[in-house]
Amino acid sequence: MSYRNVHLPEAPTGAQLQAAAQDYGAIARSMMDAIVERSEGAPDYPFVETKLDLITGRNFPERDPIRGRGAIYGWIQGRGLEALVGHARWGERRGEAAELVQRIRAVTTTVLAQLRVMRQRNDGRLSFFMTPEGEPFSLDDSGQPQPFSMAADHPYGFSDLFSAKGMFAAADWLGDGAAKGEALAYTRAVDEAIHERTFRSDQISLDPKNRAEPRDGYHTHGATMIQLGAWAMLTAAGEADAIESGLRLLDYELTYHANIDGRWAHLQEGDFWEAVDDEGQPFVEPDGVILSDPGHSLEFVGLAMKFIGAAQAQASAVQVARLEVATAHMITLLGRNFDNGYLPGPQGISKAFDLASRRQLNTDMPWWNLPETIRAAAFCLPVAGNDGERNLCLRVLCDCHNAFREFVRPDLHLMAYQTRDECGLPVASIPATADADPGYHTGLSLLDAIDVIDSL
Repeated sequence: MSYRNVHLPEAPTGAQLQAAAQDYGAIARSMMDAIVERSEGAPDYPFVETKLDLITGRNFPERDPIRGRGAIYGWIQGRGLEALVGHARWGERRGEAAELVQRIRAVTTTVLAQLRVMRQRNDGRLSFFMTPEGEPFSLDDSGQPQPFSMAADHPYGFSDLFSAKGMFAAADWLGDGAAKGEALAYTRAVDEAIHERTFRSDQISLDPKNRAEPRDGYHTHGATMIQLGAWAMLTAAGEADAIESGLRLLDYELTYHANIDGRWAHLQEGDFWEAVDDEGQPFVEPDGVILSDPGHSLEFVGLAMKFIGAAQAQASAVQVARLEVATAHMITLLGRNFDNGYLPGPQGISKAFDLASRRQLNTDMPWWNLPETIRAAAFCLPVAGNDGERNLCLRVLCDCHNAFREFVRPDLHLMAYQTRDECGLPVASIPATADADPGYHTGLSLLDAIDVIDSL
């Protein structure tokens, strides 16, 4: 399967969508081949290895404190496990890439074992930055590693969230009952922390434009959204109470972070904000800004629809009714937040938008929000109730598809530049981690889109 760099017209035919889907398959396969090969090439390094500069095409310097092999990102290892398993299961279902699937199995086994050791060292926690031995570290004022310890009462963070679901995916696929039980308990502990508001972001911002530090009275929806993806996975695996747990998160997001049925008259229908205050109101910054990350809002739509699709066949009548109510809002959320963030000139989705003044706050365009939005638009297509809704979904899908072509590097495993600026030029801004995407945002999203396109 080769990459043909297909351009989609404004009103694509089924055949043109299929051609785009073939490009998605080529991207996912090429990326996963490269990731597995890089991991296989370092037998003394039991991690998903994506330490690749996507602008220069060269490996990061070994001794770089945030890019080198001494910096293990908990986010990347957890996401990487989920991506490895997702690509392998997709290949198995389709009877494709049997040799690659076997290679993925070996890498998955190694990484899962290493993360279990690292968790044990840290009283069941993982960190944004760790040494290969599992010692957590932060960065001092000069950007150098500063070790710290995590006790059993250390707050759960995003490294735990990503790793719990990645470890569950791996253990379930490998048939490792002990590891699966650990991962399920880990997932439930993270879920409880989210609901009790003891969850804390562990992200260390590597881009001064992106604030990441926790703030009193500032409650973001990121953990809730990503955990919804975990419950989609556990629902598909048939875990007890997964549907109800996912619905709880879905209801929370729609109640507290989305402007539905005009509940906030000063905002537009479908607006989605990044954080609420202690009273559950949209968080207003001292300068009046109501922050929205359009990509996060669109990622929510995709993960919500993935959960809804997994739950429908198993849900009770009462649960089905709740799923249908949620589904009815998704196309509105898709269209509004795409329009809030999309920059048609350089082609991409911005990082930050102010819902109060209706202006862009950060016009850097990360790669990840495009495949996530392709997935969201694809999932919304089959539930479109009329031509207007269908055309909206196709418009979003086509614009994101064509924009993503500007990020893809055909000369570098079909991986994507991490960030382009408002002039459309690749820049060295780090959206979250210096490590390249291990197939999580890009591959998993595009594989879901292929499945939808094949079913149309």
